[in-house]
Amino acid sequence: MFSPKLLKPLLAPVLFSVAIAHSATPSVLTLSADNDLFSPIQNDRDYTAGVAIAYSGDGLQGDWNLTGRSLNAIDALILPEGTSDQGPGALEFGVYGFTPEEISSSPVIEDDRPYSSLVYLSSSRSQSIQGSDNTWTSTLTIGVLGLDIFENGQNLVHEIIDSPKAEGWRHQVSDGGELTARYSLAYHSPLGDRSGDNQWKSTFFGSVGYLTEVGAALVFRDGLISSPSERFNPELSTYGEGVSGLNSGRSNESYFWGGIAAKVRIYNAFLEGQFRDSEHTISRSQLNIGLLEAWAGYTHSFLDAYKFSYVLRAQSSEIKEGKGDRTLLWGGFIFSKTF
Repeated sequence: MFSPKLLKPLLAPVLFSVAIAHSATPSVLTLSADNDLFSPIQNDRDYTAGVAIAYSGDGLQGDWNLTGRSLNAIDALILPEGTSDQGPGALEFGVYGFTPEEISSSPVIEDDRPYSSLVYLSSSRSQSIQGSDNTWTSTLTIGVLGLDIFENGQNLVHEIIDSPKAEGWRHQVSDGGELTARYSLAYHSPLGDRSGDNQWKSTFFGSVGYLTEVGAALVFRDGLISSPSERFNPELSTYGEGVSGLNSGRSNESYFWGGIAAKVRIYNAFLEGQFRDSEHTISRSQLNIGLLEAWAGYTHSFLDAYKFSYVLRAQSSEIKEGKGDRTLLWGGFIFSKTF
């Protein structure tokens, strides 16, 4: 089994960044919790839950931030000249997992999705383009598939709420632990006035790694808005990842937001597995390459430095046929505090 001691390098930067949250420029600490039980149709299956904590502030600029330095090095090779950072970037730590529909049965369910989970640490940054209102957002994620952390958390919650125990985690993808990574890049173009109370933008994005895909999105928010548009990127949330894309800082706000995205997904390690042998995976030929996603949310600030958001997300089926052929639906709560 993968030793929990190997998670210390992932946890240390997060704990350090929280400790130095009182930095020269405003810092934002964000906590999110996703669950399919937070949606109107409560089904404990597919992307079933996720928890993430993100920090944005000057404290991330030290040499200790290895993921941030690695992201900067990759960006320097890929992005064109004439870009400049928009703020200090963000560091995010989280865990999320997937289950089939029937969790009280321990044998492998061949015609449904496999159990899978990810523990991850990611760094992200936004950069403006000289002479343009367009921006880039890049993210580097390092993680471990197949640990017992999500299983233990899920079954603890199920015990508290008197729900059936998930019995099939020993069949999960990369059971015991396997390192993984993903680099993603997005190009944002505002549509109209990005400083008004009704904002629209288009985004073209792609990623390489445990999720390899390309896509395009249309995003809006409407209401009392005072946070920078380049820091608001709900279209870049992928399952439990991406809470750092909703950091908006200290401002008085109350607005609705939403969007749609279409993507071509070439590879999905949560379904297909990675390099290690896994007891149950689904072959590429049985997966839908084209996916559609839609989301709607609301954000409200209170007590000057706090924000609360709720979002409902839906995604078209990832699997072509069998029990796993169904729409994914989940809800999420996001809380942030500005220091």
